[in-house]
Amino acid sequence: MIKLVDLTYYAHLNYTHAGQVSKNHSPALAFAPHLIGKIDFSFVKHASFEEHTVIDGIPYHFFKGRNRFWSITLKTHRYIKKLKPDIVLVQGLVFPLQVIFLRLFCGSGFKIMIQHHGELPYSGIKGWLQKLACGFADAFIFTAAGNAWIWKKRNIIKPDANIFELLEASTHFTQQDKQISKQRTQMTDENNFLWVGRLNANKDPITVLLAFIQYLQINPEAKLYMIYQSEDMINDVMELFASSKLLSNAVVLVGRVANHELPYWYSAADFYISGSHKEGSGYALLEAMACGCVPLITNIPPYQKLTGSGQCSFLYPPGDANALAKLLYTVNNVDQKKLSDDTLSYFNQHLTFKNIADDLVNICGQVMTKSA
Repeated sequence: MIKLVDLTYYAHLNYTHAGQVSKNHSPALAFAPHLIGKIDFSFVKHASFEEHTVIDGIPYHFFKGRNRFWSITLKTHRYIKKLKPDIVLVQGLVFPLQVIFLRLFCGSGFKIMIQHHGELPYSGIKGWLQKLACGFADAFIFTAAGNAWIWKKRNIIKPDANIFELLEASTHFTQQDKQISKQRTQMTDENNFLWVGRLNANKDPITVLLAFIQYLQINPEAKLYMIYQSEDMINDVMELFASSKLLSNAVVLVGRVANHELPYWYSAADFYISGSHKEGSGYALLEAMACGCVPLITNIPPYQKLTGSGQCSFLYPPGDANALAKLLYTVNNVDQKKLSDDTLSYFNQHLTFKNIADDLVNICGQVMTKSA
Protein backbone atom coordinates (compact mmCIF):
# COMPACT_ATOMS: atom_id res chain seq x y z
CA MET A 1 0.00 0.00 0.00
CA ILE A 2 1.33 3.45 -0.96
CA LYS A 3 2.36 5.57 2.02
CA LEU A 4 1.51 9.24 1.55
CA VAL A 5 2.31 12.16 3.86
CA ASP A 6 0.33 15.37 3.33
CA LEU A 7 2.70 18.14 4.47
CA THR A 8 1.68 21.73 5.23
CA TYR A 9 4.48 24.17 6.08
CA TYR A 10 2.19 27.13 6.81
CA ALA A 11 1.73 27.40 10.58
CA HIS A 12 -1.72 28.16 12.00
CA LEU A 13 -0.39 30.06 15.00
CA ASN A 14 -3.84 31.14 16.22
CA TYR A 15 -4.81 27.55 17.00
CA THR A 16 -4.01 25.81 20.28
CA HIS A 17 -5.12 22.22 19.60
CA ALA A 18 -5.73 19.86 16.70
CA GLY A 19 -9.52 19.94 16.94
CA GLN A 20 -9.58 23.58 15.85
CA VAL A 21 -7.72 22.78 12.65
CA SER A 22 -9.92 19.83 11.69
CA LYS A 23 -13.09 21.84 12.36
CA ASN A 24 -12.12 25.12 10.69
CA HIS A 25 -10.47 23.49 7.68
CA SER A 26 -12.94 20.68 7.11
CA PRO A 27 -13.57 21.60 3.42
CA ALA A 28 -9.89 20.88 2.73
CA LEU A 29 -9.49 17.89 5.07
CA ALA A 30 -12.73 15.89 5.03
CA PHE A 31 -11.64 13.83 2.01
CA ALA A 32 -9.06 11.99 4.15
CA PRO A 33 -11.34 9.37 5.82
CA HIS A 34 -12.28 8.16 2.32
CA LEU A 35 -8.64 7.12 1.85
CA ILE A 36 -8.73 4.54 4.64
CA GLY A 37 -7.93 1.10 3.26
CA LYS A 38 -6.75 2.56 -0.07
CA ILE A 39 -3.47 4.24 0.89
CA ASP A 40 -1.53 4.71 4.13
CA PHE A 41 -2.23 8.40 4.69
CA SER A 42 -1.30 10.95 7.37
CA PHE A 43 -1.14 14.73 7.81
CA VAL A 44 1.94 16.63 8.99
CA LYS A 45 1.08 20.22 9.90
CA HIS A 46 2.50 23.24 11.69
CA ALA A 47 0.93 25.37 14.41
CA SER A 48 1.71 26.98 17.76
CA PHE A 49 1.69 23.59 19.50
CA GLU A 50 2.99 20.05 19.13
CA GLU A 51 0.54 17.17 19.12
CA HIS A 52 0.11 13.71 17.63
CA THR A 53 -3.49 12.54 17.38
CA VAL A 54 -5.98 10.59 15.28
CA ILE A 55 -9.12 12.28 13.94
CA ASP A 56 -11.74 10.28 12.02
CA GLY A 57 -9.23 7.47 11.62
CA ILE A 58 -6.51 9.69 10.13
CA PRO A 59 -3.21 10.46 11.94
CA TYR A 60 -2.37 14.14 12.42
CA HIS A 61 1.14 15.20 13.44
CA PHE A 62 1.56 18.83 14.52
CA PHE A 63 4.90 20.56 14.98
CA LYS A 64 5.67 24.09 16.07
CA GLY A 65 6.42 26.36 13.15
CA ARG A 66 6.97 29.97 12.13
CA ASN A 67 5.60 31.72 9.06
CA ARG A 68 8.88 33.05 7.74
CA PHE A 69 10.21 32.43 4.27
CA TRP A 70 13.58 31.24 5.56
CA SER A 71 12.27 29.21 8.51
CA ILE A 72 12.98 25.47 8.48
CA THR A 73 11.70 23.08 11.16
CA LEU A 74 14.33 20.38 11.61
CA LYS A 75 12.13 18.31 13.92
CA THR A 76 9.46 18.04 11.23
CA HIS A 77 11.88 16.71 8.67
CA ARG A 78 13.38 14.22 11.08
CA TYR A 79 9.90 12.88 11.68
CA ILE A 80 9.09 12.65 7.97
CA LYS A 81 12.35 10.78 7.38
CA LYS A 82 11.36 8.39 10.16
CA LEU A 83 7.96 7.76 8.55
CA LYS A 84 9.64 6.49 5.34
CA PRO A 85 6.88 7.65 2.98
CA ASP A 86 6.54 6.76 -0.69
CA ILE A 87 5.19 10.20 -1.52
CA VAL A 88 5.20 13.55 0.27
CA LEU A 89 2.48 15.94 -0.90
CA VAL A 90 3.55 19.52 -0.10
CA GLN A 91 0.69 22.01 0.17
CA GLY A 92 1.59 25.21 -1.66
CA LEU A 93 4.23 26.35 -4.12
CA VAL A 94 5.43 29.16 -1.83
CA PHE A 95 7.80 27.12 0.38
CA PRO A 96 10.78 26.53 -1.92
CA LEU A 97 13.49 26.56 0.72
CA GLN A 98 11.59 24.02 2.80
CA VAL A 99 11.07 21.74 -0.24
CA ILE A 100 14.77 21.92 -1.06
CA PHE A 101 15.63 20.99 2.52
CA LEU A 102 13.02 18.21 2.48
CA ARG A 103 14.77 16.57 -0.45
CA LEU A 104 18.35 17.15 0.71
CA PHE A 105 17.77 16.16 4.35
CA CYS A 106 15.33 13.28 3.88
CA GLY A 107 16.95 11.81 0.78
CA SER A 108 15.60 10.61 -2.53
CA GLY A 109 13.69 7.56 -1.30
CA PHE A 110 10.28 9.13 -1.91
CA LYS A 111 8.45 11.20 -4.49
CA ILE A 112 7.58 14.85 -3.95
CA MET A 113 4.31 16.28 -5.24
CA ILE A 114 3.43 19.96 -4.78
CA GLN A 115 -0.16 21.19 -4.76
CA HIS A 116 -1.05 24.68 -5.97
CA HIS A 117 -3.51 26.82 -3.98
CA GLY A 118 -3.90 29.90 -6.13
CA GLU A 119 -0.53 31.46 -5.37
CA LEU A 120 1.54 33.22 -8.05
CA PRO A 121 5.28 32.86 -8.79
CA TYR A 122 7.81 34.90 -6.86
CA SER A 123 10.34 37.14 -8.57
CA GLY A 124 14.03 37.65 -7.83
CA ILE A 125 15.89 35.22 -5.60
CA LYS A 126 12.66 33.76 -4.26
CA GLY A 127 11.60 32.94 -7.81
CA TRP A 128 14.96 31.34 -8.45
CA LEU A 129 14.52 29.21 -5.33
CA GLN A 130 11.04 28.21 -6.51
CA LYS A 131 12.53 27.01 -9.79
CA LEU A 132 15.19 25.05 -7.89
CA ALA A 133 12.60 23.52 -5.57
CA CYS A 134 10.30 22.58 -8.44
CA GLY A 135 13.24 20.77 -10.00
CA PHE A 136 13.12 18.39 -7.03
CA ALA A 137 9.40 17.69 -7.48
CA ASP A 138 8.15 14.63 -9.34
CA ALA A 139 4.65 15.98 -9.98
CA PHE A 140 2.41 18.99 -9.49
CA ILE A 141 -1.28 19.23 -8.65
CA PHE A 142 -3.56 22.05 -9.79
CA THR A 143 -7.33 22.36 -9.62
CA ALA A 144 -7.14 22.88 -13.37
CA ALA A 145 -4.08 22.31 -15.56
CA GLY A 146 -4.66 25.73 -17.09
CA ASN A 147 -3.58 27.34 -13.81
CA ALA A 148 -0.07 26.01 -14.41
CA TRP A 149 0.54 28.17 -17.48
CA ILE A 150 2.02 31.15 -15.60
CA TRP A 151 4.43 28.82 -13.78
CA LYS A 152 5.53 27.30 -17.06
CA LYS A 153 5.72 30.70 -18.73
CA ARG A 154 8.06 31.90 -15.98
CA ASN A 155 10.08 28.69 -16.45
CA ILE A 156 9.64 27.72 -12.80
CA ILE A 157 7.85 24.51 -13.74
CA LYS A 158 9.25 22.67 -16.76
CA PRO A 159 7.04 22.46 -19.88
CA ASP A 160 6.99 18.64 -19.70
CA ALA A 161 6.34 18.45 -15.93
CA ASN A 162 3.83 15.92 -14.64
CA ILE A 163 0.66 17.96 -14.02
CA PHE A 164 -2.41 16.41 -12.39
CA GLU A 165 -5.82 17.92 -11.69
CA LEU A 166 -7.38 17.60 -8.23
CA LEU A 167 -9.89 19.66 -6.29
CA GLU A 168 -8.50 21.62 -3.35
CA ALA A 169 -11.66 21.10 -1.33
CA SER A 170 -15.33 20.25 -1.35
CA THR A 171 -18.19 21.27 0.94
CA HIS A 172 -20.60 19.84 3.48
CA PHE A 173 -23.35 22.18 2.29
CA THR A 174 -26.58 20.52 1.15
CA GLN A 175 -29.61 21.85 -0.67
CA GLN A 176 -32.33 23.18 1.63
CA ASP A 177 -36.05 23.45 0.99
CA LYS A 178 -36.45 26.31 -1.48
CA GLN A 179 -39.57 27.90 0.00
CA ILE A 180 -38.26 27.73 3.56
CA SER A 181 -34.96 29.19 2.34
CA LYS A 182 -36.73 32.04 0.55
CA GLN A 183 -38.66 32.90 3.68
CA ARG A 184 -35.54 32.67 5.86
CA THR A 185 -33.52 34.95 3.57
CA GLN A 186 -36.44 37.17 2.58
CA MET A 187 -35.57 36.38 -1.02
CA THR A 188 -39.25 36.36 -1.90
CA ASP A 189 -39.14 37.33 -5.58
CA GLU A 190 -39.39 34.84 -8.45
CA ASN A 191 -36.14 35.61 -10.30
CA ASN A 192 -33.24 35.71 -7.86
CA PHE A 193 -29.51 35.92 -8.51
CA LEU A 194 -26.79 35.57 -5.87
CA TRP A 195 -23.25 36.94 -5.66
CA VAL A 196 -20.88 35.62 -2.98
CA GLY A 197 -17.36 37.03 -2.88
CA ARG A 198 -15.14 39.97 -2.06
CA LEU A 199 -15.82 43.36 -3.59
CA ASN A 200 -12.43 43.65 -5.28
CA ALA A 201 -11.02 44.01 -8.78
CA ASN A 202 -10.40 40.29 -9.27
CA LYS A 203 -13.96 39.36 -8.32
CA ASP A 204 -15.09 42.24 -10.58
CA PRO A 205 -18.52 43.21 -9.20
CA ILE A 206 -18.72 46.16 -11.61
CA THR A 207 -18.87 43.92 -14.70
CA VAL A 208 -21.64 41.91 -13.04
CA LEU A 209 -23.61 45.04 -12.16
CA LEU A 210 -23.21 46.54 -15.63
CA ALA A 211 -24.56 43.33 -17.12
CA PHE A 212 -27.43 43.32 -14.64
CA ILE A 213 -28.40 46.85 -15.68
CA GLN A 214 -28.86 45.56 -19.23
CA TYR A 215 -30.84 42.55 -18.03
CA LEU A 216 -33.18 44.71 -15.99
CA GLN A 217 -34.32 46.37 -19.20
CA ILE A 218 -36.19 43.18 -20.11
CA ASN A 219 -36.78 41.83 -16.60
CA PRO A 220 -37.15 44.73 -14.14
CA GLU A 221 -38.50 42.36 -11.47
CA ALA A 222 -35.21 40.46 -11.16
CA LYS A 223 -33.19 40.74 -7.95
CA LEU A 224 -29.47 40.40 -7.29
CA TYR A 225 -28.35 39.71 -3.72
CA MET A 226 -24.72 40.42 -2.92
CA ILE A 227 -22.99 38.68 0.00
CA TYR A 228 -19.46 39.93 0.56
CA GLN A 229 -16.72 39.76 3.19
CA SER A 230 -14.69 42.80 2.15
CA GLU A 231 -15.68 46.23 0.84
CA ASP A 232 -12.67 47.27 -1.26
CA MET A 233 -14.87 48.53 -4.10
CA ILE A 234 -17.99 49.53 -2.18
CA ASN A 235 -17.60 53.18 -3.28
CA ASP A 236 -17.50 52.12 -6.94
CA VAL A 237 -20.62 50.04 -6.39
CA MET A 238 -22.43 52.91 -4.72
CA GLU A 239 -21.48 55.28 -7.56
CA LEU A 240 -23.03 52.84 -10.02
CA PHE A 241 -26.17 52.68 -7.91
CA ALA A 242 -26.36 56.46 -7.93
CA SER A 243 -26.28 56.46 -11.73
CA SER A 244 -29.07 53.89 -12.09
CA LYS A 245 -32.23 53.93 -9.99
CA LEU A 246 -33.29 50.71 -11.70
CA LEU A 247 -30.11 48.99 -10.48
CA SER A 248 -30.23 50.40 -6.96
CA ASN A 249 -33.79 49.11 -6.57
CA ALA A 250 -32.92 45.65 -7.88
CA VAL A 251 -29.70 44.94 -5.95
CA VAL A 252 -29.64 44.06 -2.27
CA LEU A 253 -26.29 44.58 -0.52
CA VAL A 254 -26.49 41.84 2.09
CA GLY A 255 -22.90 42.09 3.34
CA ARG A 256 -21.60 39.44 5.73
CA VAL A 257 -23.54 36.21 6.33
CA ALA A 258 -22.66 33.53 8.87
CA ASN A 259 -21.29 30.40 7.23
CA HIS A 260 -24.06 28.17 8.58
CA GLU A 261 -26.66 30.44 6.93
CA LEU A 262 -25.12 30.31 3.45
CA PRO A 263 -26.86 27.05 2.37
CA TYR A 264 -30.21 28.82 2.74
CA TRP A 265 -29.06 31.69 0.50
CA TYR A 266 -27.74 29.32 -2.17
CA SER A 267 -30.93 27.24 -1.96
CA ALA A 268 -33.21 30.27 -2.17
CA ALA A 269 -31.47 31.76 -5.21
CA ASP A 270 -32.01 30.56 -8.78
CA PHE A 271 -28.58 31.45 -10.15
CA TYR A 272 -25.11 32.06 -8.72
CA ILE A 273 -23.08 34.79 -10.48
CA SER A 274 -19.30 35.22 -10.43
CA GLY A 275 -17.13 37.80 -12.18
CA SER A 276 -13.74 36.36 -11.17
CA HIS A 277 -10.76 36.89 -13.47
CA LYS A 278 -8.71 34.18 -11.77
CA GLU A 279 -9.17 31.61 -9.00
CA GLY A 280 -7.09 28.87 -7.46
CA SER A 281 -10.23 26.79 -7.11
CA GLY A 282 -13.69 28.22 -6.39
CA TYR A 283 -15.11 27.57 -2.91
CA ALA A 284 -18.25 29.67 -3.36
CA LEU A 285 -18.94 27.96 -6.70
CA LEU A 286 -18.67 24.54 -5.04
CA GLU A 287 -21.04 25.63 -2.28
CA ALA A 288 -23.54 26.99 -4.79
CA MET A 289 -23.50 23.80 -6.87
CA ALA A 290 -23.92 21.64 -3.75
CA CYS A 291 -27.16 23.53 -3.13
CA GLY A 292 -28.40 23.29 -6.70
CA CYS A 293 -27.78 26.97 -7.48
CA VAL A 294 -27.07 27.20 -11.23
CA PRO A 295 -23.73 28.95 -12.03
CA LEU A 296 -23.35 31.95 -14.35
CA ILE A 297 -19.57 32.22 -14.19
CA THR A 298 -16.43 33.33 -15.98
CA ASN A 299 -14.70 31.05 -18.44
CA ILE A 300 -11.52 30.50 -16.42
CA PRO A 301 -9.65 27.16 -15.99
CA PRO A 302 -10.83 26.19 -12.47
CA TYR A 303 -14.45 27.05 -13.27
CA GLN A 304 -14.23 25.02 -16.47
CA LYS A 305 -12.90 22.11 -14.41
CA LEU A 306 -15.53 22.36 -11.67
CA THR A 307 -18.44 22.51 -14.11
CA GLY A 308 -17.29 19.99 -16.69
CA SER A 309 -16.49 22.71 -19.24
CA GLY A 310 -19.94 24.17 -18.83
CA GLN A 311 -21.98 20.96 -18.61
CA CYS A 312 -23.89 22.42 -15.67
CA SER A 313 -23.13 26.13 -15.97
CA PHE A 314 -23.16 29.14 -18.27
CA LEU A 315 -19.72 30.57 -19.04
CA TYR A 316 -18.68 34.02 -20.27
CA PRO A 317 -15.34 35.81 -20.80
CA PRO A 318 -14.05 37.66 -17.71
CA GLY A 319 -14.72 41.40 -17.80
CA ASP A 320 -17.29 41.16 -20.62
CA ALA A 321 -20.51 42.73 -19.33
CA ASN A 322 -22.25 42.36 -22.69
CA ALA A 323 -21.54 38.62 -22.80
CA LEU A 324 -22.89 38.19 -19.28
CA ALA A 325 -25.98 40.20 -20.19
CA LYS A 326 -26.60 37.82 -23.10
CA LEU A 327 -26.34 34.87 -20.71
CA LEU A 328 -28.85 36.53 -18.41
CA TYR A 329 -31.21 36.90 -21.37
CA THR A 330 -30.65 33.23 -22.22
CA VAL A 331 -31.55 31.92 -18.76
CA ASN A 332 -34.61 34.13 -18.54
CA ASN A 333 -36.83 31.43 -20.07
CA VAL A 334 -35.06 28.17 -19.20
CA ASP A 335 -36.37 25.32 -17.06
CA GLN A 336 -34.69 26.48 -13.87
CA LYS A 337 -35.79 23.43 -11.86
CA LYS A 338 -34.17 21.04 -14.36
CA LEU A 339 -30.98 23.10 -14.44
CA SER A 340 -30.87 23.08 -10.65
CA ASP A 341 -31.35 19.30 -10.52
CA ASP A 342 -28.65 18.81 -13.16
CA THR A 343 -26.23 21.04 -11.23
CA LEU A 344 -26.82 19.15 -7.99
CA SER A 345 -26.45 15.82 -9.78
CA TYR A 346 -23.15 16.89 -11.33
CA PHE A 347 -21.82 17.97 -7.95
CA ASN A 348 -22.75 14.65 -6.34
CA GLN A 349 -21.14 12.68 -9.15
CA HIS A 350 -17.89 14.63 -9.53
CA LEU A 351 -17.15 17.12 -6.72
CA THR A 352 -17.58 15.35 -3.39
CA PHE A 353 -14.96 14.52 -0.74
CA LYS A 354 -15.02 10.91 -1.96
CA ASN A 355 -14.24 12.10 -5.49
CA ILE A 356 -11.19 13.97 -4.15
CA ALA A 357 -9.99 10.87 -2.31
CA ASP A 358 -10.48 8.59 -5.31
CA ASP A 359 -8.69 11.01 -7.62
CA LEU A 360 -5.78 11.35 -5.19
CA VAL A 361 -5.39 7.57 -4.98
CA ASN A 362 -5.32 7.44 -8.78
CA ILE A 363 -2.71 10.21 -8.97
CA CYS A 364 -0.48 8.50 -6.42
CA GLY A 365 -0.70 5.26 -8.39
CA GLN A 366 0.35 7.03 -11.59
CA VAL A 367 3.26 8.80 -9.89
CA MET A 368 4.55 5.53 -8.40
CA THR A 369 4.06 3.65 -11.67
CA LYS A 370 6.14 6.20 -13.56
CA SER A 371 8.96 5.66 -11.10
CA ALA A 372 8.87 1.89 -11.38
